[in-house]
Amino acid sequence: MNHADDARTKELNNLRLALATFVLQLDAFEMRNREGLPRVSKSEKPVPRTDNGYGPRKDKIIGGQ
Repeated sequence: MNHADDARTKELNNLRLALATFVLQLDAFEMRNREGLPRVSKSEKPVPRTDNGYGPRKDKIIGGQ
């Protein structure tokens, strides 16, 4: 086995290890997200905006800026 083949084998093993590590981290991330976030049903009606999408009016800001 020459030096180039040895280097390629080593790099392939490093890539396999990196991929396996990524898969484990992704699984852990997905499990944390499933446990931490409550499920929201799609049947709930959305709350209508009172500002028509333009943000608060200047005269409604506390302090009268």
